Amino acid sequence: MDRLEKIVGHMALRIAQVAQLALVLVMLVIVANILMRAWWKPLTGSYELVEILGAVILSMGVAYCAVNRGHVTVSLLVDSLPPRLQNVVEIITNIISLTFISLLSWGLLQYSSNVHRRNLSTSSLDIPLYPVYYLVACGMIMLALTVLVELIKNTLALIRGRKQD
Repeated sequence: MDRLEKIVGHMALRIAQVAQLALVLVMLVIVANILMRAWWKPLTGSYELVEILGAVILSMGVAYCAVNRGHVTVSLLVDSLPPRLQNVVEIITNIISLTFISLLSWGLLQYSSNVHRRNLSTSSLDIPLYPVYYLVACGMIMLALTVLVELIKNTLALIRGRKQD
């Protein structure tokens, strides 16, 4: 189990590094747009670039956030339950999350394929959109793997009779 957890954590880190690169690119586009606006004319398509990179940042960074438990949870009621019941609640929550994230990932993959077939692109810069949708789907698949690992950990903890950290 530890090995699977390390593999998924490493994959989430690598995908998060793509998000970090996208964040740097967003900053460069915004600074270039500001400088060009002051001296000449605004950077053409800056809105499109920031929009595309924003989708990449959010989707590729969410799995790393989940691995490191960087998300906000409200567990006031659950914390007062016995450890075994806490695991049951976590398992149910993970099953629901995994179901929705998996459906979202599947839908994104289908939509990406459809966008690719139709050759859709942005209006100003004519950037193909299908790679962006595939990257977003990849980020959601990584999030699904992260939730699956948590589900397995909580299930094993329930079987062993102790609370999962």
